[in-house]
Amino acid sequence: MTSRHTVAADLAKAISEFSDLPAMSDSERTVTYCRLGQFVSALSEHLETPQVVGIFGSPGVAMAASAVACVMTGRPFVHLDPAMPQMVLHNIASELKVSLIVTCETAAPGQLPGDCKTVHANDLLNDLHAPDVPLRAVSIAPTDPIYLVATSGTTGRPKCIPVSQDAAYLSYLWRDAYTPYGPGLRVAIYVFAIWEMFRPLRKGSNLWFPDASTLFAPGKLAEFLIENDISEMLFTPSFYDTFLNVLDADRAAELPLSRVILNGEVVSDDLIMASLAKLPNAALWNLYSICETHDVCMSHLTEPAGDTPASVGVPMTHLRAVILDETDAVCPPGVSGQLHFEGPRMLGPGYVNRPEETRLRFRELTIEGRETRLYDTGDQAWVDDNGALHIEGRIAHMLKLRGFSIQTTELTDTMRDRLAFSSAAPWVAEVDSRGQSLIFYYAVDSAQAARNAERWGIVDGANTIPAALAADLRAVLPAYCVPSFLVQMDALPLHPVSGKADLRALPAVEEPPHELHYAEDAVIAAAALAMACAPSKIDPALSFHDQGGDSLMCVTLMLELEKIYGMPLDFDLAMNVPLHRLDQLMTREADAPAPTEDFGRPGILLTGATGFLGGHVLAQAARDLPAGEVVYCLVRDKNRGARDRLDEVAVAQEVAPDRYVIVHGTLDAPHFALEDEAYAALAGSVTKVVHCAAMVNLAIGQDEMLDWSMRGIETVLTFCANAGADLRFTSSSAVFPDQGGPWPEAPATDWDGCTGYGAAKIAAEDAIRTAGGPAAIVRLPSLYDLDAPNPRDIYEIILEASLRAGHMPQSLAFPMTDVTAAAAFLLGPITASDAPIYNLMSDTHIAPKDANALPPMDWLAKVTLDLGIAKVIKEFPDTLRATSTFENTAARAMWSRISDRPFDVISDGKALLTRRTRDHQRDPALI
Repeated sequence: MTSRHTVAADLAKAISEFSDLPAMSDSERTVTYCRLGQFVSALSEHLETPQVVGIFGSPGVAMAASAVACVMTGRPFVHLDPAMPQMVLHNIASELKVSLIVTCETAAPGQLPGDCKTVHANDLLNDLHAPDVPLRAVSIAPTDPIYLVATSGTTGRPKCIPVSQDAAYLSYLWRDAYTPYGPGLRVAIYVFAIWEMFRPLRKGSNLWFPDASTLFAPGKLAEFLIENDISEMLFTPSFYDTFLNVLDADRAAELPLSRVILNGEVVSDDLIMASLAKLPNAALWNLYSICETHDVCMSHLTEPAGDTPASVGVPMTHLRAVILDETDAVCPPGVSGQLHFEGPRMLGPGYVNRPEETRLRFRELTIEGRETRLYDTGDQAWVDDNGALHIEGRIAHMLKLRGFSIQTTELTDTMRDRLAFSSAAPWVAEVDSRGQSLIFYYAVDSAQAARNAERWGIVDGANTIPAALAADLRAVLPAYCVPSFLVQMDALPLHPVSGKADLRALPAVEEPPHELHYAEDAVIAAAALAMACAPSKIDPALSFHDQGGDSLMCVTLMLELEKIYGMPLDFDLAMNVPLHRLDQLMTREADAPAPTEDFGRPGILLTGATGFLGGHVLAQAARDLPAGEVVYCLVRDKNRGARDRLDEVAVAQEVAPDRYVIVHGTLDAPHFALEDEAYAALAGSVTKVVHCAAMVNLAIGQDEMLDWSMRGIETVLTFCANAGADLRFTSSSAVFPDQGGPWPEAPATDWDGCTGYGAAKIAAEDAIRTAGGPAAIVRLPSLYDLDAPNPRDIYEIILEASLRAGHMPQSLAFPMTDVTAAAAFLLGPITASDAPIYNLMSDTHIAPKDANALPPMDWLAKVTLDLGIAKVIKEFPDTLRATSTFENTAARAMWSRISDRPFDVISDGKALLTRRTRDHQRDPALI
């Protein structure tokens, strides 16, 4: 039997009725309902085979549009979260027999199964030519799955939950009475995108997807909500509490929110009062939903609940709440028990290929003399006289930590492979200042205790989880499933009636005294606070994500660091950069006064001396400068000393120690963070400044990159004015698109698709020309050294990856200039008061020939690349076909004054490719 009343039919009607209205928006694009319909038509051509479709990518327009296309063509889909461990993603695809994956962002090499066909959603969105034709929703049976929810799996093996078409439709229909949607309503989507995005789309509302760097930074999120006039947003109570705590009353008053929905955890009275105080005009709703039954009930929170948990309302018509005690008898109103639901149209068939788990959770019982099928929610609850539910928390086999669900049976199975015990009881409880923590209680005999002590160093009682065991678990589990504490006991306490583990009699855990010590590094201390662990457990060489930090923890980390350093912090940076680098970046304006060297000799100032170009400029200057003159090298301390790094470069370039002087300072601090006396001495000795330093960090957003660059150029220009020195600035071909031209030796303006790096260079060029001092702007493409490849250059990386994989991308072409030529040019007589611009690029491009060349997206699937580089190529595919041409009249004329060699020698593609191929053929890793 098929049904005309489906979510697909509602979506088709909305696309027709609201054609010209915006349907969904993110930081990259806005898609109207008409264009969404065109995308559905385009993607539908790839969805003809009946199958479960994987959608890989973070929530955004591409992911949401792909999900809509699947629903309207009757193809159930499963969201493949890029944050899931690779093994889990492969297991989901295998479990559901997924053979087609719609990719909404670039996957890392090996992240997705190699035998799955991929369709790139962004490619379709960027190239829509389909006519605006009426869409028809396909016929769908009420019991067919609309989508599947795949948990990340507490054992590494996911649990896949089908949600039926009927359950989704009935749930949305019921929810319309509480949270009605319509044209003009703007709904911001939290991480639970699949649950929340179809309801508003059915009624002509506009979805907004904040990116991760905005979503988990309360200050940025508030700005996003205000700028985009957002009407509604769903939060977990944990994050909403953090969000409200950050906002002062004035900022909260600017928020346009008229409706806030809380979901995923028990709501406290403190949170209710905080919301009513700071957002009095935003209706606060408490939603109760579970994957297996979709939405259940919701209540309007208008005042604190008092001594009882806040009500979540009366269950919807097609669900009946049944609360059972330890003996499976029905509890009367007011008595707490284990919450179950009955409802044939809402309960799905169970879990895919998981008969044991299905039998455990979907129970066949005789209730009040009637045979019925119940779903065990894993929640402790009671019902009041009005039929409203009050949720108290999770019970034994299902825990909740910061909004994440943890299957205790599966966690116990995973722990059993690594730890010796006879019985176990995972639990979530408060631990001193750490707040909610996952604790693994377990019972052992003497032999098991001895094995645990030998393998992990575990003693009886409470133990902070050993670092080695935590690392082992993180390889197969989501970070939130890794216990913070292990409690080894002779026996678990038992309930006197049921004989089961009495969880409320488990001993409390206190933070071990030896863990409470002062951490000198503020970043380490903040990370430890955010992860609820001791500073000694934090590895500064790893990123916050790599050592188990999740998004909510990262919000805490960011807020702590912003308080300490007094400056904003990007979410991606906080999450993904090694903590020792994070400390370096955050202390950029907090550096202590630098050690002072002898700045009495005449010379030039060089920034970026430890970089690829800077090292060659140092070598060239050491050869060219008159005797007695030196190169002052501005170098900032990083994870190893500035002097060690500079000396290493000098040795590699064969520069004698007496030809250079280190300047311990930083570009983006006034006076380079030097003492006044040292700064004055340096300004009195320098006649030229060669500014080679640049921020090229893919983890940093465009605004942060631009901010860093501008503070640096302002500091350099001030120094040039103080010193009476001229400036030679290394700009980039990135100030123009990768295709087109010839681009002039003239000022550039920002353009659509310009990278953060290119925008920063354009802004710096403008600042230099506005300053009016003697200067030169030298635009450079990628730079090569035949003897020593630049490991950070994107084209060197592309060449290396291609040679290793045995395939070049089709039509690969790019400009490259000899770094020694660039160094010589920068030190020549190139400056003037009008800051001339030189395009130091030849007329030819490097264009490797390869009979086995692959289309770019196929090539990306074959090669091994850093995720950041792969993301750049995916987002800016013209990078692989950088065929721009440049005017170089001024550069040619100046080159003739600097060198006797012809201008075209600055780029030798044949020699470069020959050397790189030979080097890789000699690489032992390839033999």
